[in-house]
Amino acid sequence: MNKNIRGLLILVVVVVIGGGCKKFLAPAPKDVVLESNFPKNYWDAEFMLRGAYQALQPLVEYQFVLGEMRGDWVTPGTGADNDIQELAYHRVTANNRYTEWQPYYDLINRANYVIKNVPRVPLDSNYFPPARRDQYLGEARFLRCWAYFNLVENFGSVPFVWDAVDDISKVDTLFRIAPTAQDRILDSVEVDLQRAYAACDFQIWVPNSFDAGLRVSYEQGQLRVRKQAVCELQAQVYLWRNKYTEAVNVCRNYSLYQALPGGMNASWFLNFSQNALPFAAEPLLRVNFSFAARETNSLMMLTSNDPASGGKYMVAPSTVAMKTYNPLYPDAISTTNTKDDIYRGFGYSYAGGAPYYNKPRSSAPVIWKFLGLAAVLPDSVNNVPPTIRAAYQSDYVPYINRCGDVSLLWAEAANRSGDKATAISNINAVRGRVGMPNATTPVTGADSISAGSSVEKIEDYILREWGLELGFEGRRWFTLMRMARHRGTAAAPNASYLSGVVLKRVPAAQQAAVGAVLADPKNWYLPYNATEVKLNPYLSK
Repeated sequence: MNKNIRGLLILVVVVVIGGGCKKFLAPAPKDVVLESNFPKNYWDAEFMLRGAYQALQPLVEYQFVLGEMRGDWVTPGTGADNDIQELAYHRVTANNRYTEWQPYYDLINRANYVIKNVPRVPLDSNYFPPARRDQYLGEARFLRCWAYFNLVENFGSVPFVWDAVDDISKVDTLFRIAPTAQDRILDSVEVDLQRAYAACDFQIWVPNSFDAGLRVSYEQGQLRVRKQAVCELQAQVYLWRNKYTEAVNVCRNYSLYQALPGGMNASWFLNFSQNALPFAAEPLLRVNFSFAARETNSLMMLTSNDPASGGKYMVAPSTVAMKTYNPLYPDAISTTNTKDDIYRGFGYSYAGGAPYYNKPRSSAPVIWKFLGLAAVLPDSVNNVPPTIRAAYQSDYVPYINRCGDVSLLWAEAANRSGDKATAISNINAVRGRVGMPNATTPVTGADSISAGSSVEKIEDYILREWGLELGFEGRRWFTLMRMARHRGTAAAPNASYLSGVVLKRVPAAQQAAVGAVLADPKNWYLPYNATEVKLNPYLSK
């Protein structure tokens, strides 16, 4: 049977309920319950939802590699394999492992299963009132929409399945189907996200440990979907489709429930170095990993240049990125914010290589967001190695979305809808919280902007800020695609804009070949996986 289909035929897994809130997203398998016995009570609803969230974990590597490797903010490391090289130089073949879409469809089917079966769960006035049932349905709708939007960004048109596949007799009918055009998929996604927004709360409620009823959980608020996270995804979808007014409106909806946290400066790095921030305002949705629960991700393997830590150094920060953070890199790292991004640059988003990580020169640079537990200060003399995640313990808890990207989405949408003042205000809010000058003040390596600047100049500044704030977080390639759609149309993006950005990172010997590929927007999408094409004849048409 097709491995993709096997992955989609899920059984409901009963999990051990741990003592802490984080255990909601770190379940341990215990037993298998037949679907015919489901669902009996509200715990069954939780088991189904936990299974859906677990399906996010395998997608962390996809989000990072597919969102960064094709853009300008990273480059292949010395350990990059052929699949990484193919992505970096835009010659992706149908055998590339990152063209396998099974993990996305696994998430979709688990979400479909929740949507189908949670309404069958008996209501309970104390633990499972209608509002909580609706919250679960809203979370599942978000997860399904997030998976489909990622598929659209990566493949364009894909098979579209809106029902749970829990009957093996339906497999051939449901999955030997032709791809659906991305606009039709996104029409459904828009409607479903509106339903998710209506259903989700702005905070997460969980059962009290000792008393009847529910209480607010700030920790689960980072690890499960709230209204704020739905607004962020809505803004992404609308901007992808050049629907600027709609994007502005959902960003305004977001502002009803959450404000951009300010005054971070050096503490900005805590958003990445600390896995558990129970009362932090920055996270909207994170994917939980816990080494204690034997749940780790591949980010240390991909980005570390220390073999003793399990690093294969497959992905490295590009010179373009490092010189945007620190314009004089590697000759000098300034402590002045008019020259360098002092709280998001060297020692924060990226650093030197193992073992000391403090040398800009004579050191293979690494992405520090995923590795470090403390900032690194540049130094010409070896010192005590900084605090770093333990070897083979890549339990960094990555973001699906966070407050910083909502502000930049809002800036992007406002700028394109003619409200340049709001666009600049949102840019300044992101910059101000890390001590950087306003966008109206010139800094090394960037012109200032004002309300009198052109839409394109302001958008260039927003793109720069996307890199500084969200560099290496899996956003870059899709942001470039989206802005190319703004500068042309959704149907005919501006290819020269996108290729002009990407080619700044590509070595001179490769630029002609990469430029020729990127000249056709059809090549921006991944090919269908070779195995899937063999099993589904409609994919080859």
